[in-house]
Amino acid sequence: MNILVCKNYTITDHSKWYNDRSDESNLENNYTAMEELCVASAKQYIKDLDEVKVFRGNADNIRDVFKINFYEIYELWKEGHNILYADLDVLFMKKVQYFDQFDKFSMFGLTQPSFTKDEHYNLDFKHFFNCGIRYYPKDMDQSIWDLGIEMVENWNPDRWDSEQVIYNAMMFAQNIKLGDVLKPWMAYQVLFGGEDDYHHNKINISDARAIHFHGSRHCDSRLQTMQELHLRK
Repeated sequence: MNILVCKNYTITDHSKWYNDRSDESNLENNYTAMEELCVASAKQYIKDLDEVKVFRGNADNIRDVFKINFYEIYELWKEGHNILYADLDVLFMKKVQYFDQFDKFSMFGLTQPSFTKDEHYNLDFKHFFNCGIRYYPKDMDQSIWDLGIEMVENWNPDRWDSEQVIYNAMMFAQNIKLGDVLKPWMAYQVLFGGEDDYHHNKINISDARAIHFHGSRHCDSRLQTMQELHLRK
């Protein structure tokens, strides 16, 4: 099957996000509203989508959720499915084909900063991809999962985005070319707003088929923008 996977966990400690979000009293409500928008737009626009699965549960903090969800997706993949993962703050805008288009584990848009080093894993990425939209083909190589598992079990506790480092390591371990995966219309990043986003993505937002709104920053306003765009479609 072709499955879209999301996650929406209830967590206790909100201090381990991109920044400390302990004072955001409406965080759970905002992400529930984002989930509704993400799922509705996915069903409308993702071609050949068979099922949507939202993993739920309780965890201490978001970084624990990253680790839990890594294994949830792995177990689902072992059943023989193609899997598209999307963060809840993703809105699909136009018809888009992910399934059966890529034979390797793939992400599609650079994050900011678009390069990074990680001393814990001794890695240096000249191109650093955002992991908010990821595609796992059913026939991806087991060795790529094995690399990810090894890194998850040696988690870097000093980075909020350790999962992103791990997924970049997995993707680039496949000897891919940048042009094979860098497709910003499939994962447009709303990072700053306006002209700066155009310079980062190298395309107009009107050309995006999927938009990642980075709800870990300015969650209220990002949700409002998602709602407004969804109503216009």
